[in-house]
Amino acid sequence: MASIPLFHPTFGSRPAQIVGRDRELDDLISGLRQPIGSRDRCTLMLGQRGMGKTALLLEFEDRAVRQNFVVARVSHNEDMLSEIIELIQINGAQYIDEKKKPVAGFNAGALGFSFGLTFTEETQRSYGFRVKLGLLCDKLAEHGKGVLILVDEAQTSDKMRQLATTYQNLVGDGKNIAIGMAGLPHAVSSILNDNVLTFLNRARKMRLRPISTQEIRAYYANAFISLGITCPDGLLDEAAASAKGFPYLMQLVGYYLVRYTEETRTVTNAVLAQAEKSARADMEENVFAPILAPLSDRDRDLLDAMAQDKGVSKVSDLIARLGTSDSSFQPYRARLIESGVIESPQRGKLEFAVPFLADYLRREARSDE
Repeated sequence: MASIPLFHPTFGSRPAQIVGRDRELDDLISGLRQPIGSRDRCTLMLGQRGMGKTALLLEFEDRAVRQNFVVARVSHNEDMLSEIIELIQINGAQYIDEKKKPVAGFNAGALGFSFGLTFTEETQRSYGFRVKLGLLCDKLAEHGKGVLILVDEAQTSDKMRQLATTYQNLVGDGKNIAIGMAGLPHAVSSILNDNVLTFLNRARKMRLRPISTQEIRAYYANAFISLGITCPDGLLDEAAASAKGFPYLMQLVGYYLVRYTEETRTVTNAVLAQAEKSARADMEENVFAPILAPLSDRDRDLLDAMAQDKGVSKVSDLIARLGTSDSSFQPYRARLIESGVIESPQRGKLEFAVPFLADYLRREARSDE
């Protein structure tokens, strides 16, 4: 961990420190301590791009290993089931101290293994994902180990259905197995609405919320001290507030502050303004564009209408502004809330859930005029 930069604003990477997610990590680890089959052993993590889903999975993986779990962490793809088997074999091999030589045939070795966690040729050829995963769970259980499967960028697919069904069956068989999935809000919603995956509605839902400004400030303060950078208290407050609780934006602002103080080692108003401008430009390219791309024209119309307000929007104003009815308005409102783009701070009001998205939409609207 010491070699990881204090500010590392790259998607899918591990930051030097997980900021503001202690409660989530405690909940994830406590779930592993629950009895086999507990709903807390199956977690669905929801969050927009830049909310730190992958970083949280990486930290969860490390902590789970210390709780005697062998972890297979994959990103959703066509080969993820075979990857899960292979990763469990690779990561679990260190706990299997058998010194047997590999031999052919199903009867060689216990439970279909030729040696360690290597399957016999017959097992490898004749059995599918469920049987192989069950065999691995049994073998590792003999050595006091459970199995944890982590899936990043989860979405509905035949592979996801097979994984979820296998998990459900192995839990029914009493295997020491747990699963965690992370994905964009609309993707997780699609998973929950899938007819085959309805049992996941009983799983723990973990929606990643913004980090507190105080926690961001504390991280900045410690980081700048360790890097020998002077940052006055007022500018430290402003820098922390500019991150808007968004982990990716927190990393971006910190990264540019370090970059723009390479010579002076001092944060000034001008340096902070430059860092904030650069951070927002990166947000537009790496967060806003992917968020807006899958939205319909009517979804965009609602967001553009909200962007006309400086802050919270009244639903009644939006309906009038769009020239629509309440019944026509509600499906778009519900879909955008479900996607994590907007939220309802109180009845009859809406606001953007993604920092600076309103500013971006206003600039886009002006450029189209």
